[in-house]
Amino acid sequence: MQMAKRNYLGRLEWAKGEEQLFEILFLRQDIPLLPLHWEVDFRGIPISGDCFCCKKGENPIIYAHTSTFLATTALTRLIDLTACVRTACQSGLRRKTPLMIKKALDKFIRWAAEDGGYNHLQYTLNVLVEILDKDVEQADLTSIIEARMNALARLHRKNLVIDQNVTESMDPESHGETKVIDDEDEEQTDVGERKQTAADRVSVKMEEDEKLDIKPESFEDDVSMKDIPLAQTTPSQSPLLSSPLPFRRPPPVIYGFFIISTTVCLFTVDSSKDESSMNLSLHLDMNFHDQSQSVWNALTVAIVACLARDDMMTRMDDFEEQRVVEESDVDA
Repeated sequence: MQMAKRNYLGRLEWAKGEEQLFEILFLRQDIPLLPLHWEVDFRGIPISGDCFCCKKGENPIIYAHTSTFLATTALTRLIDLTACVRTACQSGLRRKTPLMIKKALDKFIRWAAEDGGYNHLQYTLNVLVEILDKDVEQADLTSIIEARMNALARLHRKNLVIDQNVTESMDPESHGETKVIDDEDEEQTDVGERKQTAADRVSVKMEEDEKLDIKPESFEDDVSMKDIPLAQTTPSQSPLLSSPLPFRRPPPVIYGFFIISTTVCLFTVDSSKDESSMNLSLHLDMNFHDQSQSVWNALTVAIVACLARDDMMTRMDDFEEQRVVEESDVDA
């Protein structure tokens, strides 16, 4: 494993969570992933006995904090996903498979949020599930993936950064200082303030409008990990947050599932870094058209979802309750 890690470009830039994911995925056939008492729920499913925790003191990677039944049901549906994708392809419905995969992954991630106890809170996701068009140029695919991951990482940094400008923005007049301004200077100042305010509005509007639309298109063939070039870590032209910023807590690792036809590529980024030093890491690709990979595809998705869930649970103090709008009876 150490040799494989040394051969991986960008390993020196990994956050702790990214390195942990790499090690788990590399050893996933040799380490226990599931609780031993789950074995009874997976009879008839070709899961190796080595995947279950048989020794005392072993801790599973995939487990439930609440209902075992809901957890094993969610994982079973994920295992069945590969067969459903194959059936759709054989029925001439290949173009529908990306959306089918996305819905299944979203559903499992929702289970993880419910199991973690934060699904009722207002929170920023640390897992992305996106559909990409295979017909797009390879360099453009990489740019789209970088843009989506960077956008979510930027949002996490914005939510966690400590605002140091609150005290600096106070007006000097509030400290009792007197200021003499003649009429001409006052008029010029008012004009300058109006221009600055208008420019601020334009700047804010441009940031709000800076969104990227990724639409599912038709897909024909599967792709492999080698089809996507390595991401470049060149500085972005958009406004950046300067790198060492004070955060309330370290921003999380962002996980990204990007669906191209029947293949799902798994990426990570460390959101604590600004975009000029952020490293986009491609860990593996999963082929949901390969019948022999149905179990490992599901276990890989479950590993990521559970790691992301456990990290979110440590951040629950940062989340707020969702506002519920009560409906009134107009006939009452």
